[in-house]
Amino acid sequence: MQFCFACGCSPEKAKPKTSPNRKKKKAARERDLYKNNSLHACESLLSIMLDKKRNGKSVLGSLKKSGPELPQLLTQFSASIAGTGLAVIFSVLYKLASGSVPLCTSIVLTSGFGVALLWLSLAVNKLRSTIIYINKNSTKLGFEEEEVMRRVDKSVKEIFFRAAASMAILMLRFA
Repeated sequence: MQFCFACGCSPEKAKPKTSPNRKKKKAARERDLYKNNSLHACESLLSIMLDKKRNGKSVLGSLKKSGPELPQLLTQFSASIAGTGLAVIFSVLYKLASGSVPLCTSIVLTSGFGVALLWLSLAVNKLRSTIIYINKNSTKLGFEEEEVMRRVDKSVKEIFFRAAASMAILMLRFA
């Protein structure tokens, strides 16, 4: 039998033992791997945005499955769109303040594009708020599938409309 010089015990006693709680936590993490995956959140978002035949059960199931990852993803999208819009607006303001460019149509359209991006960001944020509201209150209030569909559909259509308006302003800018 060997002797451990560090603590004065045998090597069998020196080995760390894994507790049953750790094994349970590890198993729970592995089970939730699909749920905690940002790719699943992207998949849920795409299915909500692009599914033409949205049926209420699949939308509600997809929203419940996505967990907190879908609202986090939408928050990141909203923040990046708003940040781009603010960068465009501040660059226009800097050019105007420095006097390097006179006020002209292209400057007005560029600042309009920045404002349209902020407007689009608000629509994405509204979809995030709708999803959070549905996730929190779907069990409490017993939402009908039609009501869930109506709310999500309204938010998605608003995003598409605002994205189309932003693209139209951008096309006018470069035309």
